[in-house]
Amino acid sequence: MQEISQLHAIFDRTRGYINRFMGIIQPIIDAAQDEHTRLYYHHILEEEEQRMGRLQELIPYLESLAAENKTDKLSDRELSQMLSDINLERFGLHNFREHLELSLYEFQDDATRQVLDGMREKTHEDYLHVKEMMATLSSRFSDVYQADLTDHDEGHDIHQVDHLKASASAPHGVASVIKHSPAPTPAKKGLTVGSLKGK
Repeated sequence: MQEISQLHAIFDRTRGYINRFMGIIQPIIDAAQDEHTRLYYHHILEEEEQRMGRLQELIPYLESLAAENKTDKLSDRELSQMLSDINLERFGLHNFREHLELSLYEFQDDATRQVLDGMREKTHEDYLHVKEMMATLSSRFSDVYQADLTDHDEGHDIHQVDHLKASASAPHGVASVIKHSPAPTPAKKGLTVGSLKGK
């Protein structure tokens, strides 16, 4: 299925984005002068770590399905589980885009802001693409799986607000005084929602 290859490419790209994003916000946590800032970004980091754990399982699975053309051989239970996992990552894309938007309000240096905004734009495109594919797949396999395709963007038009411009004039937090060239940090190993799934 062409959709499986496209989903694999999208989730592989977002895995790289998450790694980069975690490398950008870790110094904020490390340099936090107050508990509110530390907890705020630590919470965001933990959510993305949990998502990374799920993606570390889903991406190789999608790759093997596409490479070996095994989708026709999936049982109804396996197909339903796969579609459920994809739908969960659709919501994960939505959350990640909002995390990127929130982080734009912290940073003043143009280089980091451009990186964050570029990832935000592409993540939004990927979210909409996955949403379309989920609608197609759910329709095709309606006898096996019914997706909840609630539009999490209701009342949130990404083009209504230029977050790069709006955040430029907002008060900045601890990240505004951190001068660094963020390098991707490898995902931490440990127990995550993804690693516990199915155990």
